[in-house]
Parts: sequence; C-alpha cells; structure tokens
Amino acid sequence: MLIDRYIPRAQLHAFMIVFVSLAGLTFVVDAFTNIEEFIAHAPEAGGLARVLGAYYGYRLISFFDATSPVISLASAMFALSWLERHNELTALLAAGVTRWRIARSTLVFAAVVSLLAMANREIVLPQIRQNLTRNAQDLRGDAAHPFEARYDHETEILFRGRTAQSATCRIDKPSLLMPPALSEYGPQIDAAEAVWKPADETHPAGYLLSKVREPADIDRLEPLESGGKTVVLTRAAADWLEPGQCFVASAVTFEQLIGSANWTQYSSTVELVRSIANPSLGVGAEIPLRVHARLVSPLLDMSLALLGIPLVVGPNRRGIFVAVGLCVLAAVTFFLVIFASHALATAYVVSPSIGAWAPLLILAPLASWAAQPMWQ
Repeated sequence: MLIDRYIPRAQLHAFMIVFVSLAGLTFVVDAFTNIEEFIAHAPEAGGLARVLGAYYGYRLISFFDATSPVISLASAMFALSWLERHNELTALLAAGVTRWRIARSTLVFAAVVSLLAMANREIVLPQIRQNLTRNAQDLRGDAAHPFEARYDHETEILFRGRTAQSATCRIDKPSLLMPPALSEYGPQIDAAEAVWKPADETHPAGYLLSKVREPADIDRLEPLESGGKTVVLTRAAADWLEPGQCFVASAVTFEQLIGSANWTQYSSTVELVRSIANPSLGVGAEIPLRVHARLVSPLLDMSLALLGIPLVVGPNRRGIFVAVGLCVLAAVTFFLVIFASHALATAYVVSPSIGAWAPLLILAPLASWAAQPMWQ
C-alpha cells in the first residue's frame, strides 16, 4: 500500500533532521569550546576542516549508538503527528485502515534502526575505538595521563607507573610490585619505561621494560616462572632483549591496564565475553552487565517504541503537544528504570544478569499494555 512508503519516508526525513540537528548542536558547542586545540593541530593534519571532519566524523558514529532509540521514537512521533496535523490520520481511520496497520511501518522502522545500532556496536565501533579514546586535548594520542595502579590477577603483579601514553602504549617510570612467588629479584622491578607488545613467535603478550634500574643486574638473572609459565624474561634466556631490558608476560592489554572506559563501551560483545574469561583481569560487575545489556538492548528499543507510538495513533485522541509531552515523560521513565537497575547491579545489590534483564521484565509488559488499544 501507499501508506507503507509514505510513512517510512516521512519518518526517515524526520530521523535525519533530528539526528543532524542534535549532533550539529552538540558538536558546534564542543568545537567552539576546543577551537584552540583544533587550530594548533591543523597545520600538521592538513587544515582545520580535515581535523574537524576526522574528529567529529568518528564521534558521529558514536553519537548514533547513544541516541538512536530516542531519535527513532522522536521521528515516529513527528511522522504520525504530521498525519494528525493534516487530518490524514482521520482519513485513514475513516477508510477502514486499522491503527495497527498505520503504526506497523513505524515499528518496522524502529526495528531496522535498532538492528543498525547493534551492527554498529559490534562491527564499526570496535574498529575505531582508538580514535574515540583521544579527546581534543590529545589529538595525536601522545599526551601523558596519570597512571593508576592495576593488578594482573593471574600473576598477582601490581603494575604501577607515573604516566601513560595511549598512542605508543607506553608507561613512564613503571614500578612493578612483585608477589612473594615472584620476588626472587626483590620486591619490585623499576624501569624507565614499559611498552605493551602483542604476542608473537618470540614471546607471549606482555610489557617490554627498558632501562631497568632495579634489580641492577637484570641481564644476568634467570627468568622467573609461576604455575609452569614464564612470567619474566631476561637477556640471559632471550637474546632478542637488549641490555637493560626485561619482558613481563601479561594477558592484560594496555587499554585494560589503564582502565579506559572506551575499552568496555566500544568493545564488541565477543571481546567482552573473552575478557570475562581472562583470569588476569578479574572483572567486576560492569562487564557482565554490559554483555547482558547488549543482548537485551534491541528488545528494550522496541519496548520504547511501543510506549510512545500508541500515544499518537491510539483511540484516545490527544493534541500534538500533549502527545509529545507524554512521550517525553514515557522516555524519561524508560531510561530511569534502566539506569536504576544498572546502578543496583554495579553496586552489587543484584547480579549483573538481573540488573540487565529487569528493565525488560518491567517495561515490556508496560509497553504491551500501552500498545493494546492499537490492536483493537
């Protein structure tokens, strides 16, 4: 039917207008706030336009991930309200077209947007995660950030350091506090810098320490082992190491070691599941909660759509502004339920699985009840 093309086209136009408007407003404010940093970086990056395009191009993808459910609902409200404003909704109902038939295309549109957002989270965002890590003050990624001590829970080594640089995966002035089982060299290993190295044919994944100060005779010491695995490699057993170097094996990547929030937010679900199984990380409730939240996210997106769309096409006809106001109230309630449930999970009041699925158990029946008049 013509309606199956007319409404999705109107909704797509509304979606693009709302998305571009919100993103533009957000990025313009941010750009003016950080304009000095962009201008300073422009000569080496090929001009100010290229700097802004690259910086906000990546963030536009992240913005879509964060706002797609709300913008999808807003576009549905605009499209259906437009029908109401021009009495087209009345004409459709008078012609015998059911409310469900009118709302069906908007629900399909919401489902498509939800699937695109899911693909974006699983495929696109993990590929550009490094670009999203850098803010306007660190466009090159070489700014030094304070380093917080973090354990490798498998080897029980406490990684300490002064600062960390994302672009080079480097820790300045590292000081590794060794557990009793690995204290043959002394209580700690101090060096000038530590650089993350992925696994290759010569060594496992870990950190290359250069200009080791303590122990002073690191080149003559034998490697340290724990649980049948070599944890610390020295020049005495690895000729690829240069004088004053040692290698500390660790399954904790640099992103995980510095505790980057972008690592958990922009990793794929497969990467998050692997991190849970990684004994070196000792993850808390946040990562399991995020995994469950990824699974339930498309269902919650559809629940949000079913909460808002009946406000326009339901039998209780309201003014446009009243319907939009009720829709905003429904969206606020929707996100408050999710935030409260997730907060209980991160505070260990409930398990991560309950914290992620509880909003669906609350909101899905409510959405079904709100949408019931459309079936009549």
